[in-house]
Amino acid sequence: MKALVTGGHGFIGSFLVEKLLKEKFSVRCLVRKTSNLQWIKNLPIELVYGDITQPETLPAAVEGVNIIYHVAGAIKGSTREKFFSVNCDGTLYLAQAAQEYAPNLKRFIFVSSVAATGPAEGTQKPTEESPCHPVSDYGKSKLEAEHRLKQKFPTLPLTIIRPPIVYGPRDSNFLTFFKFAKRGIFLVPPPYERYFSIVYVKDLVDGMYAASQSDAAKGQTYFIANPEFYSFESLAAHLSRPFSKAPHFIYVPGLLVRLLAFVGDGYAYLTKKDVMLTSKKFPELTARSWICSSEKLQRELHFKTQVPLSVGVRETVEWLKGHRYL
Repeated sequence: MKALVTGGHGFIGSFLVEKLLKEKFSVRCLVRKTSNLQWIKNLPIELVYGDITQPETLPAAVEGVNIIYHVAGAIKGSTREKFFSVNCDGTLYLAQAAQEYAPNLKRFIFVSSVAATGPAEGTQKPTEESPCHPVSDYGKSKLEAEHRLKQKFPTLPLTIIRPPIVYGPRDSNFLTFFKFAKRGIFLVPPPYERYFSIVYVKDLVDGMYAASQSDAAKGQTYFIANPEFYSFESLAAHLSRPFSKAPHFIYVPGLLVRLLAFVGDGYAYLTKKDVMLTSKKFPELTARSWICSSEKLQRELHFKTQVPLSVGVRETVEWLKGHRYL
């Protein structure tokens, strides 16, 4: 079996590539000329240089593959156009190329996000059938990609994966929280009562693989998350435990967070760099509850996560220390 992984050089993608190699897959990665290949450069894989937003580069990437794992996407951006160009249009270009140049395609795994569903109401877990109300351009672009894949490519063997917060070794986005944990101080933006679902990267990759191998998953959407969800305080306590610290919280006024978001807008405009905290991400970053139910995955595919938060955090901290990120 031959698999194409987009975003295979990144955090989630590199663990997926390693998983596929262990399962004896022939692996091809679509990467850009500017991609940092540090996690995959020594692996026995095929590299194809291109970009999902450049459709002319995609036939060579998809030709002859049996499964496509579309992990690549934009999580940072200063404009709506950036999110939709990559997360929606790029996904459709890839699907179009797959239909034309991959006649033996058995599955197209699209990694969407819980952001496509939108924030939950308190502690009531949304399911895959819950109404979607994304609050950010990132979430809206992912949901639009889901809808348009189904509408435009009805015969595509599609499975949609919606992860919540993903953490683990190699991740730079969650690193900030581990740095807070090391100091024992956390900044808490409003609303001050917040809840999160979370998943360890290796559990996410195992779930994605299980979905790609099951006929029952064809045409389905799945959350992959630990069964428990966490308040901000309990999550901070878990992150702080490997440092033997009791977390202390500084509750930041909402006006200051909004001001920092506008500063992020200005920085992105002046430097042409993508940043996490902008006015486009503000509604997402200040939502009360990002939780989801993974019961459908367990019920239909008999899959459940294996790594408790305490174990995953310890492994991640050990890796971060060993690689001098902390």
